[in-house]
Amino acid sequence: MIKNRFSKLYYFKSSYHFRSILCNVNIYRTIINERYILKCQRLYSSSSNDYSITKTRNIGIIAHIDAGKTTTTERMLHYAGFTRRIGDVDDGDTVMDYMKQERERGITITSAAITFGWKDHRINLIDTPGHVDFTIEVERSIRVLDGAVTILDAVSGVEAQTQTVWDQADRYEVPRIAYVNKMDRTGAGFGRTVNEMRYKLGTMPLVCQIPVMKKDNKGNTVFSGVVDFLNMEVLDWDKDSNGSIINKTPLSDKYPISGLFEETLKGRASLIESLSDLDSEMLDTFLELEDPMKITAETIKNTLRRVVLKGQAVPVFCGASFRNIGVQPLMDAIIDYLPSPLDRPAPMASLSSNESVKIDLKENDKLCALAFKVIYDSKRGLMVFVRVYSGRIDNRMLLFNTKTQCKERVNKLVQMYADDVEEIPSITAGNICAIVGLKNTRTGDTLIRFDDTRKNLKLQSIEIPAPVFFQAVEAAGISDEKPLDDALKNVLREDPSLHVYVDPDSGQNLISGMGELHLEIVKDRLLNDFRVNAKLGKMRISYRETATVGKIDHTYLYDREVMGKRVKAQVSLTISPLPENDLGLSEEGGNRVMLEQMIITDDSLDTKEQQENVSLLLPKTEIENALRSGLMTGLYRGPILGFPITKLLIKVNSIKLFGAESTKAAISTCVSQALVDAVKKGNPALLEPLMKVDIELTEEYLGDVLGDLTGTRRGMILGLDAAKSTFDKIDQNINIYAPPDPTYISSSERSEHTVLKSKKVIHAHVPLSTMLGYSSALRSLTGGTASFDMRVHSIGLMSDDQAKNVIREMQGGY
Repeated sequence: MIKNRFSKLYYFKSSYHFRSILCNVNIYRTIINERYILKCQRLYSSSSNDYSITKTRNIGIIAHIDAGKTTTTERMLHYAGFTRRIGDVDDGDTVMDYMKQERERGITITSAAITFGWKDHRINLIDTPGHVDFTIEVERSIRVLDGAVTILDAVSGVEAQTQTVWDQADRYEVPRIAYVNKMDRTGAGFGRTVNEMRYKLGTMPLVCQIPVMKKDNKGNTVFSGVVDFLNMEVLDWDKDSNGSIINKTPLSDKYPISGLFEETLKGRASLIESLSDLDSEMLDTFLELEDPMKITAETIKNTLRRVVLKGQAVPVFCGASFRNIGVQPLMDAIIDYLPSPLDRPAPMASLSSNESVKIDLKENDKLCALAFKVIYDSKRGLMVFVRVYSGRIDNRMLLFNTKTQCKERVNKLVQMYADDVEEIPSITAGNICAIVGLKNTRTGDTLIRFDDTRKNLKLQSIEIPAPVFFQAVEAAGISDEKPLDDALKNVLREDPSLHVYVDPDSGQNLISGMGELHLEIVKDRLLNDFRVNAKLGKMRISYRETATVGKIDHTYLYDREVMGKRVKAQVSLTISPLPENDLGLSEEGGNRVMLEQMIITDDSLDTKEQQENVSLLLPKTEIENALRSGLMTGLYRGPILGFPITKLLIKVNSIKLFGAESTKAAISTCVSQALVDAVKKGNPALLEPLMKVDIELTEEYLGDVLGDLTGTRRGMILGLDAAKSTFDKIDQNINIYAPPDPTYISSSERSEHTVLKSKKVIHAHVPLSTMLGYSSALRSLTGGTASFDMRVHSIGLMSDDQAKNVIREMQGGY
């Protein structure tokens, strides 16, 4: 046994992993063998007794696709001692991208959570996708995070999806730090990217590091390290140790790189001046000492933390994660500048429509937790990720879901390590974990103790985007129908941005999602992960229908015999197009329903008794609920192709009841049929989703792309701008510092020197139906140099010719 232990120890001494562990020697001083290393790290990560809530960081990695989120996370895990070797996205062996679909495509599809330790702190990290089709993963992750790291590509700068995820973080007021990655790439521009952060993201970037560029043996300028403004040190990473060893050299005017010392003095002075503008304590210190070099690193660090927590500014760091440069200072910044759960404002929860309560972060208080993600595990079943805001959840505890009003039991509590888990006895306030055994809990549900009297307590839910693509999915045979239904239920619980419904005419299951890649992934999972024998049809657009005539008054009498009983009701309503400035109500599918001035009469009562006794036969609230239910049914399926009806103002003028014959079902059916008939009389028309498209490209391809947009894609050009901050100098009126980039010259593979060209941005509205496959088309038109962002803007009226083509195609079957 002793021999084996020492042989294991010798093995790690000769490995890079052992060196990285020794960087955090206080944590790992008792490590003996490989098995104990992993176990020690797990205990360190998940034990709630060893680390206070002030030493907890719930953070997310957000960025545009291919900015280096997963690559950076893999380095964090390695330097923290969690992994023995560094995973590679291209090789498909990363810890965080564990799904088969992620490893095949080299992209992140689902947000993955992991817990690890760094410098006596526990970090609960969520790596989020960068593709627009999976924006729900970013939305529900940011909802529960306390801070975020935004990663930017030094070559591409602030890209389209970067702006989208930044806006999502703004909406939840999440403090952030920024990391400019890929500084080793040809054409990288740190200063240019800092400028773009100011202009495109509307934030105040505070540069805390600048890149060190050296000449290699061939005379090329290469990225070799960074200068730390706070400590006035040059940080250089040892290549032989996979970046685990950092060499620190004090910076002085004798440093061999010309101008580096002077630029660092300028940058440090600018950082302190900016902090003085934002923070009164720093201003007092600056006025007292007068010399920026006399202000200590600790003072600057404390001030940076204060302005970050207030959302006033964003510290900016740089590196090249793939080359193992710059990651450890980023991890230090997460600890130093991003908030603990105690630093965040207490969330508000509603008890009723007009009563709210603040949820204070106290372990001994009543439990309040938010379910923010559900995943299906083939071994463990459904697992629900929760963020605990107050109280604690214990194993085998009985919970209550305030949205579904259902009782839930915790079968098992687990700490997540991507696709691996560790069972834990409890989870305390401020932390994130997963629960096995919850049957009726969905994304956005609030969980409390079963014996809590606050049965209507609800935390702010998570905004779910509306799907815009759909396709048919059907079982290959009768024996495959149940497995398909079960698989679809699990997929829907995992991803709330997916919708599944049954077409009443064809009887087919229709599944709708956010984009082509989104549905492609769903299809792949159904066939390969769930092993369902199913057929999927052609991908189609989710259109809408509406009435175009100005105003339609319609009265409908419903009189039927159902199962030997007479049911009867009469409804009079008015429909008209919804004004553009009236957004409608989300629960009514973009329509507005008015029941306030409705007159209720009962034909079975005498005139004098009507107003007094109508409520005795059927309460007014039940009548309104039946009317609203019937209208929702009618709006769900339009008269042309069965798409949902939208953009209508619906006013119910009166309803006539006929005593006991007017049941709630009769009222609901009557108003539903009345609405359908009114829409048919109102010259129904098809509507199509219009996308707001922003395309960034060089001028040489401008004509080709504009011609493609306005031609077959039927787009409307809104404007053409210069890409902000591509080569623009800093606005002298804005007090930010951005270092000069060493060169704007890049080298091609043939060593021919070409100047990086300024870019333009096209803003347009384009029908979604014409944007299918646009990513490939744009690559072809621009040689792969352009990028675009696309999101739903509105629903627009379709031309008669286009509508006829769609009707002909849809009626031709799937």
